[in-house]
Amino acid sequence: MKEHEVTRKDVKRHPTNPNWTMPKTWGVWKLPAEAIGERYRMGNNPLVEKELTKKFGGCELITLYTSRAKARAHADELNQ
Repeated sequence: MKEHEVTRKDVKRHPTNPNWTMPKTWGVWKLPAEAIGERYRMGNNPLVEKELTKKFGGCELITLYTSRAKARAHADELNQ
């Protein structure tokens, strides 16, 4: 496992805010083939996942990170 990488089983919902996790996590998602623009997006988990699903009809979680910088670097690498 890469540094700062976690799995869904390592993450719990925040008790007072359903848009936050404990620990705080950022995900990298792959968008459907018909999506225009970058195919891989990153953002706060689970909020961005909900937004991407609503906007594009679905998305595939690639990785979760406890580091925003690591998630950004991974998404940028995948989009090159």
